[in-house]
Amino acid sequence: MNLQEEAYINYLKHCYDVPNELPKLPLDDEPYVAMWQKADGKYVLDFLKEAFGLPVFNYQWENKEDLRISFAETLGGRLPVITTRSHRDFLYMDALLNGRENIRELPATVNAFTMQTKATNIYRHRIILLNFAPYSNISPEKMGIPLEEWLVLSQKLRLAHESAHYETLRLFGGMKNHPLDEIVADGFGQIAAFGNFYAERQRLFFGLEKGKDTCNGRLSFYVASIPEEERGKIYNAVNIVLDNVETEIQTRLSRQENKIKILTALAGKSIFDRLGNNDLR
Repeated sequence: MNLQEEAYINYLKHCYDVPNELPKLPLDDEPYVAMWQKADGKYVLDFLKEAFGLPVFNYQWENKEDLRISFAETLGGRLPVITTRSHRDFLYMDALLNGRENIRELPATVNAFTMQTKATNIYRHRIILLNFAPYSNISPEKMGIPLEEWLVLSQKLRLAHESAHYETLRLFGGMKNHPLDEIVADGFGQIAAFGNFYAERQRLFFGLEKGKDTCNGRLSFYVASIPEEERGKIYNAVNIVLDNVETEIQTRLSRQENKIKILTALAGKSIFDRLGNNDLR
């Protein structure tokens, strides 16, 4: 095995060390969450200006009246959630909370973050930022459901997805832009929105096609740091394990296992280990 192949294998071996014993769940809220509770009933931009002194009027908001603050209930405690109703406002809010004057352009497929804020007076607050849009930029026609229904399901997907990232962070000490983390998070997203997990639905969200080692969607965003010539191997590996994950999740749901059992099972086993005897080439 040459060094390039070894690096690729090591990449696929990423998973989380799950403690033998977990503390009482859910965990207590992080201290800053209490500050965000003061947002109740307030106009979002006014709250961010009054509470944290953020320069909210430096941006050309498209739908500022539709900005919302709520709270996610997770195994890691509650987390503030800011929801936008346009991709441009999503980019503005990302810039505002991170203390940047200029937005960073992101693909239309990216409409959610579990982010740690960097702006002055709000530094290191962990929040979820969501935009109201079709999940993974998948059209309602491809999903076979009306637009309004798909938008509602998309928000359920995003909220459960980002909550799962926060849970691996607080319970297992990390969260990554890695295919395994995305499978775990989308697993809970699918369960929240549809009550099940289907591999073919996940391929649609990722931009994969069964039996092919190419990607035309969201998964390519998470492997951008991998040499281009190696990405096909990762797409192939993810394609293979999705069927395995579908079987496992459906079995666990049929047993009525609770969330923490499913989370530890998914996050504690790498893509490499899930491949078993399948050929990685």
